[in-house]
Amino acid sequence: MKGMRKIIMRYVLSAGTIAIILLITNIIVLCLCASSSSKYSNDKYKISEISQGLKKEGNNYTLSNRASNILTDQFQWAMLLNDNGKVIWSKNLPKDIPLSYTSSDIASFSKWYLKDYPTQTWKHENGLFVIGNSKNSIWKAQLEAPEKLVRNGLNWLLAALIINFIVAILLAFLFGIRFFLSLRTVVKGIDDMSKKKPVSLQTKGLLGDLARNINNTSKELLRQQALIEKRDLARNNWISGISHDIRTPLSMIMGYSSSLEDNKKFSEEERNQFSIIRLQSEKIKQLISDLNLTVKLEYEMQPLDIHPFYAAELLRKVVVDYLNNSCDNKYNFELFTSPEAQDCMINGDMRLFERALINIIGNSMKHNDNGCNIYIDLKQEDENCIIEIKDTGLGFKDDILETLNFSTEFPSNKTHGLGLYIVKQIVTSHDGKYNFKNWKNGSCITLHIPSYKK
Repeated sequence: MKGMRKIIMRYVLSAGTIAIILLITNIIVLCLCASSSSKYSNDKYKISEISQGLKKEGNNYTLSNRASNILTDQFQWAMLLNDNGKVIWSKNLPKDIPLSYTSSDIASFSKWYLKDYPTQTWKHENGLFVIGNSKNSIWKAQLEAPEKLVRNGLNWLLAALIINFIVAILLAFLFGIRFFLSLRTVVKGIDDMSKKKPVSLQTKGLLGDLARNINNTSKELLRQQALIEKRDLARNNWISGISHDIRTPLSMIMGYSSSLEDNKKFSEEERNQFSIIRLQSEKIKQLISDLNLTVKLEYEMQPLDIHPFYAAELLRKVVVDYLNNSCDNKYNFELFTSPEAQDCMINGDMRLFERALINIIGNSMKHNDNGCNIYIDLKQEDENCIIEIKDTGLGFKDDILETLNFSTEFPSNKTHGLGLYIVKQIVTSHDGKYNFKNWKNGSCITLHIPSYKK
């Protein structure tokens, strides 16, 4: 709802901005009107200049060149009336203009029109100077207003502008409330859709089309979610069933092959073959265990036995187990623990972290058959235990690095598969971070795990 308040406040502020723009526009219009009035006053000045340029020389009248140019450029025709109302001089006078006028005629066209010609007058020393424009060129109107209103005109104008501004804000607020009420149901529908709840909004009103699209999207999302859950359930059941069905015969194969491997009745070559059967059976057993674990971690079905433990002790245990049980001489280990990391503790599932370390080391050994050096470094920075495991092997390919660092999908490639995927799952389930990269001599995997505060 806070977001909705922001929307309506922005809506009102936008309306206020529009009102201010309108206010500025009105001021500009007033300035233009004042400019137009100034232009009209300037026209009056030009009429007086033309009138002054008309001089009597003997019995004739002569118009100066400057006055004649102004008349030609700005107006159409001109004439001079004597006190009896007769035309005693004219220039460019239209044929339909009379040559004699009564007092009432003069009073009429001095403010309005003469034969539809807009006219203006000016007092001349020898009579009345009249100047005219072309028909339909000027519109004239008489304006009357109380003197008090004119004196207070500026105040009234300011009050009108303020009232316009307030009315604009109120209207914007009312329209904003109406829009808010329509949008509130849509926002609730989107919120329910994000929580995977069914959505059914009214499709009438201002946002009817949007509500209809949200309803259709909600139905499609729920349908896809049901299909995904059905698929995941089928996959989990299949993995669990296969694991259960294979476990018993696999145990028998491993048991019999181990017995035959130790039986002296068979030749050395035959016992080596039994050893290969046992080792491959152990790999199958490990693969099944990995499948079960990754499914449980993905769907949070694996209960975590959370308790604090020392990271240095776990690293030493894993290295010692490799050295004592399953490591050829072609793999050399170097374990370094910084002084500040000796007491670094992790609050997590120690068994899962041991599995992650075994998978990382096992990955280095699996992909470097000719042997390599494996360096394990433990240090503490800020509030994190940092475990870095490097080898001097072949390293990762670029596409593998892209997948390991940025993909959260189940691994589809044949190399660096479930083992490192499980490492990512274990680290993520403990709010940690991981990074896969190559260094100058091989691969490098870094784990950042939040340290435990005693």
